[in-house]
Amino acid sequence: MADKKAKEEKTPMQQAELKIKTAYIAAFFSAVLTFVLAVASLFADFEGIINIFAIVDVIIVFILAVLLVTIKSRIAAVILLAYYLLNQISMIINNPQLGGGNIGMMIVFTTAYFQGIRGTIAYHKLRKEEKDQHSPYN
Repeated sequence: MADKKAKEEKTPMQQAELKIKTAYIAAFFSAVLTFVLAVASLFADFEGIINIFAIVDVIIVFILAVLLVTIKSRIAAVILLAYYLLNQISMIINNPQLGGGNIGMMIVFTTAYFQGIRGTIAYHKLRKEEKDQHSPYN
């Protein structure tokens, strides 16, 4: 039993990468969902709930997600969380009737994006420590 538990424990690097993965999966999911709703709104009358500017939102979120996947960017992780929170605040202000309905999704996405920040910071810290250990100048 203890042997199985030891195998399940992840290294700090694996934990950091899992946090980053959580954030970029949430970002890709958000981008795809927004894109689907934006395209649907072009063919149906949603009274401006989602408009053409949603496509810009999709592009921004997609680029930030790609930066998380490829270079594990700390800046992209922070911008992703800030951008998401600003969008949510704007949506609540502009559509107060939607405010309480999506609180569960807000918690999930905020947590995922925050984990992405934590993961990218830990990832780069661990990479630096690893690089310093293998440096010929130690």
